[in-house]
Amino acid sequence: MVAEDTGTGGVSLSPGSMVDSAADWPLHRIVEHLRQKEKGDRPVTVSIHCRSSIKAFVTMIDEVAERYGVSRNRMSCWLAYHGLMFAREDATIARLATLQAKIRKEALMEDDTDTIDMMNSLIPYSPHFQETVNTQLFLYDWVSSEFEDLSRICGVRKPYIVQIFQSRSMLTDDVSNLVGTASRLVREVSRWDTWMGLRLDTLERLVKG
Repeated sequence: MVAEDTGTGGVSLSPGSMVDSAADWPLHRIVEHLRQKEKGDRPVTVSIHCRSSIKAFVTMIDEVAERYGVSRNRMSCWLAYHGLMFAREDATIARLATLQAKIRKEALMEDDTDTIDMMNSLIPYSPHFQETVNTQLFLYDWVSSEFEDLSRICGVRKPYIVQIFQSRSMLTDDVSNLVGTASRLVREVSRWDTWMGLRLDTLERLVKG
């Protein structure tokens, strides 16, 4: 990760002051909230490098960024912030984390490396329609750190989980003029949910032994 903006005194935006879950907010409300917050706090941001992405994903960010009159990098931060709120409330991810901790603890106690290998060798998610790119996505530093942990839990490359949850954020906005691409993003998010559901089923079988 590469630092883009070290900010003033290392201040980072935090969702702690929110009175309700940002996962319940549409994107335009997130934008309003973060515009206001950034007037007082200069956030620390970092970048993640993407060698591939969901098809036309970066173009979608550009379109949404233009709508709100900001740069792609700033829009990426806002989408990831919103997306993390969805990820934090994702019941499948929470269950995956619980099962992995249980499997890891029991396997290490019994030196059961076969079970650990099986848990770590599950086929990772990748987008159905993807393209080769050479770009960066910018995130608030603490958002990037949380997505790092989530990527390990879900067994997926960090750029992909960020893209999926940024997609969830974009889909809360008015996408009437992007209906074709938006419909494909809906299918991609559904694919992710199916993939994580299958991953969860496999871990539950490992636990049952």
